[in-house]
Amino acid sequence: MTATSHAGGGRESFGPLYRGWLLTLVLLTAAFGYIDRVIVQTLAQPIKEDLGLSDFQLGMLSGLGFAILYSTLGLPIARLAERRSRVTIISVSVALFSGFTVLCGLASNFVQLFLCRIGVGIGEAGVQSPSVSLLADHFPAEKRGRAMTIMKLGSPVGSFCGALAAGYIAQEYGWRTAIMVVAGPGILVAILFKLTLREPKRGMCDETPPDENEAPPPLGDVLRMMWDRPEFRHMIIALALVTMGLFGGGAFVAPFFMRVHGLPLSEASVYIAILTGIAASSGFAFGGFTIDFIGQRSARWYGLLPAIGVAMSVPFYLLGYGLDDPRIGLAFQICGGASLFFHQIPTLVAFQNMVTARMRATAAFVFFFVSSLLGIGLGPPIMGFVSDVYASVVFGGDFGAACSAENMSPECARASAQGVRYALMSGMALYVWAAIHFYLASRRMAPAQSS
Repeated sequence: MTATSHAGGGRESFGPLYRGWLLTLVLLTAAFGYIDRVIVQTLAQPIKEDLGLSDFQLGMLSGLGFAILYSTLGLPIARLAERRSRVTIISVSVALFSGFTVLCGLASNFVQLFLCRIGVGIGEAGVQSPSVSLLADHFPAEKRGRAMTIMKLGSPVGSFCGALAAGYIAQEYGWRTAIMVVAGPGILVAILFKLTLREPKRGMCDETPPDENEAPPPLGDVLRMMWDRPEFRHMIIALALVTMGLFGGGAFVAPFFMRVHGLPLSEASVYIAILTGIAASSGFAFGGFTIDFIGQRSARWYGLLPAIGVAMSVPFYLLGYGLDDPRIGLAFQICGGASLFFHQIPTLVAFQNMVTARMRATAAFVFFFVSSLLGIGLGPPIMGFVSDVYASVVFGGDFGAACSAENMSPECARASAQGVRYALMSGMALYVWAAIHFYLASRRMAPAQSS
């Protein structure tokens, strides 16, 4: 597991066993990060009923409560990762977000839970950008799509395992126990990350690695370089739009199946596990492995593939939300989710390939900042607000004042179900808009991709 030289290219890399272990730990950190990020979404309905929350408050917990410091701290941590050990930064961050998630299970009101979610965001801020930069230094440009795919597969793995475990434990022992039991093992992963990995040389898999003593370029220069390129601008706008719809809708999938289709929490959690497990893993895998192949033929595919996938997802999702049979609806939502996730890996890899080694953590920060602040931060609260508005329209009065967990009349239940359904369907406008910007980005990319 020592560094070796490759003939011809002057590249260095760690051995295959070490890189395999690195990918395993990166996948596990991503999995526990996603478990801790979405566990409140999975348990949204029992939390709402226990603490007497509105859909807007649920959206705040799922979105802004997590994203508020995740976004703001992401930049200084990304800049720190350009200079200091990314292994140490990631291990400390994983321990932080796992610990704060456990504390979420002890919260007794909205304010306490909101503050704990901010703590989760603090920990998560130090994981994504350093992880992307770390992988980019272990794999050459033509293999980064596959490496990033394995990292991103942590999301469906975490969502699948977390949803099943949280749903079962919550059904038997309550949502508080479920949160603490599912999140706790993340601390062990943090320890393994620190003890078994070591920091690589910057750009060691590039054709022309940078001088080890070279200082990272100023932040303003990096951001200016990115914003001056039209393809970056269009991809950033598209990323913001698609993640607003993705995370806004994801925050209300469990309430959708429970309210619209009348499923109990245990069954709804199985639906969520199947949905996210199949949709995200297949979408990530197709997008990641495909872009490594077609991206060598033309860099325009880094925009075209996301545009096609996002556009294809719209009719699938509309059918999935509109049909009355939950099983058929689930099948269409899986198809929609798989198509939607085509965008993730090509966009992330494009951001890495268009910058130098000393800019990669910052470029990754831009990716995660946009998707977190706008996607995670604004998507769920906006979706919750729209759901409350639709519920009041269907109810024919002030839904929030007339309906509560203790007073959920048949009229209230119907309005609540229709509200979340109409809100999810309205979110498809964001995907159409995003697909247009991905296409516009593809038109400004060079015909041939350079490494």
